[in-house]
Amino acid sequence: MDDLYPVPFPNDMPIADLEKISLYKLLNDDEDEAQRLFKVCKETGFFYLDMMDHPKGKQMWEDACTACRAGQDVLPRVPMQEKKLFKAPAGVRVLDRGYQTGAVKDGQPRDSEMFMIPQTGIFGKDSTPFQLPPWLVQHESRFKAAVKTGNTVANIVLGVLEQELQLPPGTFTSLHRLTDSSGDFLRVLRYPGSDTPEEVDPLRFPAHKDAVSVAILFTWLGGLQVVEPRAAPAGVTSVPEDCWRWVKPMPGSAVVNLGDAMEVFTNGVLKSGLHRVTKAPGQQRVHDKYSVLVVARPEDQTPMKAFKSPQIPDDSPEQAQTEVFTSIEWGHNKIKALQDTIDKIQSERRGKTDNLERSW
Repeated sequence: MDDLYPVPFPNDMPIADLEKISLYKLLNDDEDEAQRLFKVCKETGFFYLDMMDHPKGKQMWEDACTACRAGQDVLPRVPMQEKKLFKAPAGVRVLDRGYQTGAVKDGQPRDSEMFMIPQTGIFGKDSTPFQLPPWLVQHESRFKAAVKTGNTVANIVLGVLEQELQLPPGTFTSLHRLTDSSGDFLRVLRYPGSDTPEEVDPLRFPAHKDAVSVAILFTWLGGLQVVEPRAAPAGVTSVPEDCWRWVKPMPGSAVVNLGDAMEVFTNGVLKSGLHRVTKAPGQQRVHDKYSVLVVARPEDQTPMKAFKSPQIPDDSPEQAQTEVFTSIEWGHNKIKALQDTIDKIQSERRGKTDNLERSW
């Protein structure tokens, strides 16, 4: 495990005060823990989930660690041109498969690179046969295990939330089945280390919210930042710099956040977590940072509108007149808007670069 934690997190950073939720207690119907989870999800949408107090959590932690090591094995050594051959097929409308990189300089990713394994491709009834590229095939069993345990854990969280919202059992969980076509994925990310102590723009991924239901993140070095709750941002671009807080990686815990889908389904009762990724702090900066992300999205044809419940406010007259998209349409629109923002940022930065390649 020491290879995943090469340098301790610095002690002098402003740290986000995230609640730690017990997976064991949630699975054992602990009402106090369920209410703690509900409260966090109504306020910030971000929390630690203790993966080591229940066998299901321990299994997911182990699966995430093995997926991380798979990324360590292939991403630094496989040539860029070979990695770029792993593309999403035509017609895929959400970022759930293939290799992606941001700016490329001298054949290497400057800020980040990632590959995504679609849940539908390995467990669902995908109309297009899915095959991993040769450089990932040897790790297929690891990826399958992480996707499966991730779906299990996401549905544990969703099951508690539907209960606290006084929704019928299955309201959320029936939309997030392992075999559904949904755009769920496993993502392994690499952020190359930097030996430059001072950089004009340390931002690696701009402030955003996720176009998902639940995101489960495993990371071993710093870089993830969330907004200090009292900042109450009016929008993504309005957050003062001193309101950002570092999320300190906690051994044995995942960082979980709700995505925009849960805000839509609850008319804003549940909150989607605003976050960004910067270069790692202190002495961690020189090391490559790896993260493993597993996300749950609603089934592709799910109407993106609020459910009815005593806990969920009715639509306003304006909302009632708004066009309702399916989950796949809604997700595509969200991701395209974010990638347009990223491309704009990249085009404004100095140096000769190649823009991020699109999946559509």
